[in-house]
Amino acid sequence: MMHLDPKLFRAFKAVAESRSFNDAAEIAAMTQANISKHIRSLEEQVGYELFIRTPKCPVMTDAGKKLLQHIKNIEDLNSDFSLEVQSDFHQIEGVVAYAMPPSCLLSPHFPMLLERRLNYPKLEIDLTLIHNSQVFDKVLSSQVDFGFVTEKVEHPRLTYFSFCQEEYAMVAAPSCNVTEFNSENLLDYNYIEYPGMDVYFNFWRRHYFPNLHSVSDLSLHFAGRINSIEGAILMVLGGLGVSVFPRHCVQEYIDAHQLVECQLDSTVSTPLFNDIYIIKLNTCVQPKRVDEIISWFMEISNGKHH
Repeated sequence: MMHLDPKLFRAFKAVAESRSFNDAAEIAAMTQANISKHIRSLEEQVGYELFIRTPKCPVMTDAGKKLLQHIKNIEDLNSDFSLEVQSDFHQIEGVVAYAMPPSCLLSPHFPMLLERRLNYPKLEIDLTLIHNSQVFDKVLSSQVDFGFVTEKVEHPRLTYFSFCQEEYAMVAAPSCNVTEFNSENLLDYNYIEYPGMDVYFNFWRRHYFPNLHSVSDLSLHFAGRINSIEGAILMVLGGLGVSVFPRHCVQEYIDAHQLVECQLDSTVSTPLFNDIYIIKLNTCVQPKRVDEIISWFMEISNGKHH
């Protein structure tokens, strides 16, 4: 029977988180030599390599991924036990980590969550804003408890919850004089790129111009690139180009006539809506605090916030 020393877990988790033995030493408040020593001891106990040492960074092996999930399960069980022995069974405490695309931060749901969280001072929210595809990676590698995604990808280890629908719109500054987008001039415009715009544009193109099978975000000419959706909105407001955004991110500028929706010469007249999902692993038992946060989001999306 395998016996693992829990005292070695701190070094392992630090390397798994930072993907660097040097950075792990700082995170775990240990020397780099001790980090390496603890990892070697843990590998001897497991019987397999936990990291492949490469010149660039340590890469976690399948055995390492299983150990990370095992450690998380132990921590979650300990957390749930602590809650069960407290006299106040309704108290929620600990860290809940989740990830979502940056556009979700601009939706009304996030402020509602923060408002409710004020009633639970011992609850810590660890939020990561990343590209849609990276959310899947974070959830599948157990680096976060759950995530928000803009598409449904079938996977045997994932459970999906329908959260809400998001509408997308192509917008520009009035000075850009965007008259009619059609199948012939679609690629003549200058676009603004930001993380997630590729997903939104491809949804938009498939909806309004379904016959342009060969056109994607890779076909576009980008007049500007920036690593935040807020920055991309500012670039569009400045007249540098057009871009596709979730409507909730730009509606205030449309209402103020600072942005205009691009006129479409398309046979499709229905608005473009896309489903947003909450995803989590179905292969492990989540701690109660995680299920509680997910239930908060679901209540908010169903209009039960109070």
